[in-house]
Amino acid sequence: MVHTLAMSAASMIIEWLLCCSGASEEISEKAFYQWMRKNAIKNEKETKRLPLLHGVKVVHGVYCGMNYFVFTPREIDSTKTILYIHGSGYVCPHQRMHLRFAAALARNLHVKVYFPLYPKLPFATIRSCFALLNNYYAFLHKKGEVLLVGDSSGGALALSLAAEQPSIESIVAISPWVLLSIGEEGRRVESDKILSLSKLDYAARLWRDDVDEIDVRVSPFFGDYSHKNIMLFVGERERFRPDVYRFFREQSGLGSEITYIEGLGQQHCYPLMSTPEGKEARETIYRKLRGILYGDNV
Repeated sequence: MVHTLAMSAASMIIEWLLCCSGASEEISEKAFYQWMRKNAIKNEKETKRLPLLHGVKVVHGVYCGMNYFVFTPREIDSTKTILYIHGSGYVCPHQRMHLRFAAALARNLHVKVYFPLYPKLPFATIRSCFALLNNYYAFLHKKGEVLLVGDSSGGALALSLAAEQPSIESIVAISPWVLLSIGEEGRRVESDKILSLSKLDYAARLWRDDVDEIDVRVSPFFGDYSHKNIMLFVGERERFRPDVYRFFREQSGLGSEITYIEGLGQQHCYPLMSTPEGKEARETIYRKLRGILYGDNV
């Protein structure tokens, strides 16, 4: 287990901005449905917008009706690839920070990064989405080894895929939503400025459909990760932290090789943020994945 350094001024400013944005405010069920409809429109628009990012070529593809981007750096040094599943709360479209992170992975690791624009609420639930991602992974795996990276709900999907697919050996999960029904300790967290408990609960109920809450597809906490190599990041001040820490403790005792990194004073998905702590976390991810890709001593 590793803790990052103390909270920087940049992180304090971002936390203040998040507090002012009201991102973590609780909402009514009616307001959630209105918010979900707005995000459905945004999702549709974002699938048609090809991002422009420094140092990488981005192309658009379609697999079984699912749009995806491929980030290709100027130089490719490995036949292995990365599948990056972005966070969304199972509702929201990808954000600029997700695209920047995918591009940074491609540039720094000299690999292709596949970025699926997977279906979300209200057009999909876990059954259809997971089946599609499972098949998409198999499609990529035919070309060579695939490393998985995911954040938030995308981190949960990455872990769920790893539990289902024996060929997946390495996963980086950033602030993963490991328990669909968030534990009591996480529900008492008041320092999280990003995650709204009511939004999470409404989304969870719709997303799981008739799937049991302990099904590994929605709660990777209950998966088998024996002989897997997992790197976990979580912010000290985020709502998911208690469940992620429990996941680390229990899975480590069952034979998983897990590196747990907790950002002191940090919020949800802090490695994607433009802060000293975020940069430090990203460098740690690059070192870890370089070792897997190229056999470097890290």
